[in-house]
Amino acid sequence: MNFYAMLKKWLLAGTAITLFAFTFNATADNATPNASSNNTLTYQPQLENQRDPNQYCAKCHKFNNQQFHGTHLSQVSPNTGKPITCVSCHGKISEDHRRGVKDVMRFHGDIFDGKKPMYTVQEQNQVCFACHQPEKLREKFWAHDVHAMKLPCASCHTLHPEHDAMQDIQPKQRVKLCVDCHGKQQAIREEKEKAKQPSKDAQ
Repeated sequence: MNFYAMLKKWLLAGTAITLFAFTFNATADNATPNASSNNTLTYQPQLENQRDPNQYCAKCHKFNNQQFHGTHLSQVSPNTGKPITCVSCHGKISEDHRRGVKDVMRFHGDIFDGKKPMYTVQEQNQVCFACHQPEKLREKFWAHDVHAMKLPCASCHTLHPEHDAMQDIQPKQRVKLCVDCHGKQQAIREEKEKAKQPSKDAQ
């Protein structure tokens, strides 16, 4: 083997060794975790164009001029820190939801319509109490404590109003509300008592 053939062989071998060393170092750098990151994920993916969780409900439940009103739409849940949606208060629907089954929470506010609510007063109000603490409600107005387990919150507070009638209500209006409600209850009670009494024709 002449001198030039040996020189060519050495050069090829040196080039191959250099490339191997460079590749090994690059792989080691990528595989070695950053000590300052403590092996935690340093990239947080951002999801865009997520489906509006309220749109599915709003396709069928349309009221208030086909708009949902109320302060809940702009608030976040104190329990999760996430925006409040229909599911936050009403829960998730079942496959038989359109058949009127007992799946989601249905708040029944009209206590004088003669209909039996699907959920009890306690069940309805527990949903509200998950965010609105009874202690703070008691401090706000004593009637909250008195009616907490007797009347649904929805009997005074409308759920999706453009403006809640109870917000900033004047003392005279509040007293009138109490008198009207208790007066109507008393009238209904008296009618039931009269119905139990035998009529003069039957005597």
